[in-house]
Amino acid sequence: MKNNTISNRITVIDALRGFALLGIIVNHCSQEFLAGPTPPSFPNFNIFSPSDAFFGQIMSYLTLGKFFTIFSFLFGLSFAIQMDSAAKDGRPFAGRMLWRILILFIIGFIHSMFYSGDILRIYAILGVFLLLMRNLNNRVILILGLLLVLNTPLIFVRIQTQFAPPPTAQQMEMGKKQGEGFVKMANETFNIKQNGTLAEVVKMNFHGGLLGTLGFQLFTGRLFITLGLFLLGLWAGRRKIFIENLGNKHFFQRLRIWSGVIALISTLTVIFLGGIVMGPPTLGWRGVIGATAFDIHQISLSVFYISVVTLIYWKTQPIFLRLLVAVGRMGLTTYLCGTAFGALTFFGYGLGLIGHIGVTASVIAGVIFFALQIPFSNWWLSKYQFGPVEWLWRSLTYAKAQIWKKENYSIVQNS
Repeated sequence: MKNNTISNRITVIDALRGFALLGIIVNHCSQEFLAGPTPPSFPNFNIFSPSDAFFGQIMSYLTLGKFFTIFSFLFGLSFAIQMDSAAKDGRPFAGRMLWRILILFIIGFIHSMFYSGDILRIYAILGVFLLLMRNLNNRVILILGLLLVLNTPLIFVRIQTQFAPPPTAQQMEMGKKQGEGFVKMANETFNIKQNGTLAEVVKMNFHGGLLGTLGFQLFTGRLFITLGLFLLGLWAGRRKIFIENLGNKHFFQRLRIWSGVIALISTLTVIFLGGIVMGPPTLGWRGVIGATAFDIHQISLSVFYISVVTLIYWKTQPIFLRLLVAVGRMGLTTYLCGTAFGALTFFGYGLGLIGHIGVTASVIAGVIFFALQIPFSNWWLSKYQFGPVEWLWRSLTYAKAQIWKKENYSIVQNS
C-alpha cells in the first residue's frame, strides 16, 4: 500500500523550520554558544568594538528567543499532523509517540553532554504533557496555549513579589551567599568552556544535569511558554491553517498586521522600561511591566515572522525559502550539526574562539556555516529519503531499519 506521509508534506512548514534553524544557529553564534550566564569577571566577552555592541543589541531584539519560539510551535504542529495521519490510517498513536518521545530524550541527553543549551530533553518532557492533553477541545487548547505563551504563571509571581514584605536580615544574607555562588559558577563554567578539555566540558554538563536545566526553565518561565507553543501548534495543526487556500491567506494577512503592531508597541515598551532579560533585572512595578512586555515582544515578533514567511512562500516561493525546505526536513540533523560547529569553533577543545572574537565575526561565521548547510541538505535529500538523524530516530521508533535511499523507497511505495 502506498504511504503518502512524505509525498503529502506541507512544504511551507519545512521552509518555516529551516528559517527557524537559521535564526537559532545565528543567535547561538551571537552568544558564542555560551548557553549560560555571562561571566561577571568578563561581562563583555564578545564585545570588542562599538559595532559589536550595537550589533549585539540588535540581535537581542530580533533573534533572542524568537526562533526557538517558532521551532517549538512547529513541534506541536508536527505532533498534530502525525496524530491526524495515524487516525486516517487507523494506526495506534499514543504508545508509539511515547516511545518516539523517549528516544528524543535519549538523543537530547547525549547532546546535552556536549552542549548545555540542549532543548531536546525539554521537548521530550513537555511532549509527554502534550500527549496527555491531545484530546482537549480546540477552544481549551487555544486559551490554555495563549495563557502559557504569555508567561501568565510568572506574571502572577512578579505581581505577588510587589506585595511581599521586605526581606529579613537572614534572607538578605542568604541571598548574598546565593549571589556569590552564582558568580563563582558563572566564572567557572565560562573558563571550562573557554579553556577546558572535552572531558572537562562533558563532566561539567553532566553535573549540571537535567535538574539544573529544568530549574532555569522554570525560573524564567520558558517551561510554561514552550508548553504553550506546543499547544498552539497542536491547535494550528487541527485547524489546518497551513493548507494554502484563500481563507488561510486572509487569516495570516490579519495575523501579520496585528502581530506587527503588538510587536512594535511591546518592543518600544521594553526599550523604554528595560525589560529585556539581559543584565541585572529592573526592580519594582517598572520591572514587572518591562518583563511582561518582553514576553509579549517575544511571542508577537515570532508570530509576525511566521506570518510574513508563510505569506511570502505562498505568493512567490522565492528560491531562498524553497532551498530551506530541505534544511527544515532535516531539522534535527541540522540542529545537532549546528552544535558540532559551535562547539568546535568556540570551545577550548576546538578553536577556542569564545571570548576572543566579537559578535559580528561570530554571526558571520554562523551565517557561513548555515549557508553550507543549504546545499548539503538539498544534495542529501536528492539521494536519501531522510536526514541521517531523522533516519535513526525513525528506525528506532519502528524498531526496524527504514528504507533510506530514494530509489529503493520509490520501488516500495509503488509496489
